[in-house]
Amino acid sequence: MPPQSIQDSNYESSPSQARIYYRDQYQYRSDTAGTYHSSSSSSGHNSYESLPDASSVETSRRQETIENVRRRYNIPDGIPVNLNAIPDPPLGQKPSEKHAKLVHLAIAGSPNLRLSLREIYHAIEERFPYYKNLADKKWQGSIRHMLSLKAEFISTPRPITEPGQGQYWSLNMNMTGDKRVRKR
Repeated sequence: MPPQSIQDSNYESSPSQARIYYRDQYQYRSDTAGTYHSSSSSSGHNSYESLPDASSVETSRRQETIENVRRRYNIPDGIPVNLNAIPDPPLGQKPSEKHAKLVHLAIAGSPNLRLSLREIYHAIEERFPYYKNLADKKWQGSIRHMLSLKAEFISTPRPITEPGQGQYWSLNMNMTGDKRVRKR
């Protein structure tokens, strides 16, 4: 299980050192890229270690997710991976793609590779007016059910600093199996 971190808005010695708390250990990020100064509350001694830059890790994770979606749905290299990769259905008709494909492409086309449920609905309705013009919204219940059922959709809580409600949904295309493990 990865350590849970909480960013501290207070700066210890200078604004260039942000304090991050990992359960029983503080880490201070200095101006030098990738260098962290750690101090444990139990050991009392300090150590230096080199960690990869967070932006490069995030960029490689984003590229990997987009390439996995591109491979799964056979999207050519020149076409961006988003809802516009799906051809337009005839006017007034439902798109022939499954809801899972619509949600995958909506999340993959977002700037942060994560969307709230309301943002997923909005992206699909904006791309395909068929869903916006429906009197009943049963398709939204189908998407909610699918998000909670499939293991490749990961829910992450919304940070306290961001306005809005609900959680974010992101993709983990490396998950094996089709169903999430049920709690009993």
